Amino acid sequence: MVAWLFALIGLVGISFTAIGRSLESGTWEGHFTSGRAGRIFRPCGTRASWWVQNPAFEETADELERRYEELVSEPYEQIYVRFRGEASRKGQYGPLGSYQRVVYVHEILEIREKRADDCGKSDEQD
Repeated sequence: MVAWLFALIGLVGISFTAIGRSLESGTWEGHFTSGRAGRIFRPCGTRASWWVQNPAFEETADELERRYEELVSEPYEQIYVRFRGEASRKGQYGPLGSYQRVVYVHEILEIREKRADDCGKSDEQD
């Protein structure tokens, strides 16, 4: 009985830890792609890939994807985006935990075709 109680306390603790993850608010810029694998954001200055989601009761990530589809001619083509949002702590997100963070898009500030001078310098990530 005592072992069952400790197991239950452990599960509750893990649940609160997952729910209580803090989010980092900010303005983010980088490259965005979309396709069958989902919506992916690569922030300027990193090689990280973040999973893109709608915040609760909003559809801004859906709008970002719609505007993306208007700009590109092929799936997974990169575009430049700048938006306000919240990013999770580092972890494992998206399908199979393949992405370092999840980012919730609150407001799209800029969206356009990718250029060599994105992110303040020549693009070296590809």
